[in-house]
Amino acid sequence: MAVLVGEFGAYNRTPHKAVLDWMRDSLTLWRDAGWGWALWNFRGPFGVLDSGRTDVAYEAWRGHKLDRAMLDLLRQF
Repeated sequence: MAVLVGEFGAYNRTPHKAVLDWMRDSLTLWRDAGWGWALWNFRGPFGVLDSGRTDVAYEAWRGHKLDRAMLDLLRQF
């Protein structure tokens, strides 16, 4: 039986370090269990683009603000 974690993410008012730590822990558990996952949104308050977080060092990417740390973390899984 295939299992998929529905949309997940952390709102942009949550401290960035806490979000990355939580994501790493969750994604590790889900990977070990063989579960798939989907990020709530790619662009917007839960995503890696234009999230509006105030504690992120953004990278400019095609006219958007990219959260490189979050993207790199997600790409590991």
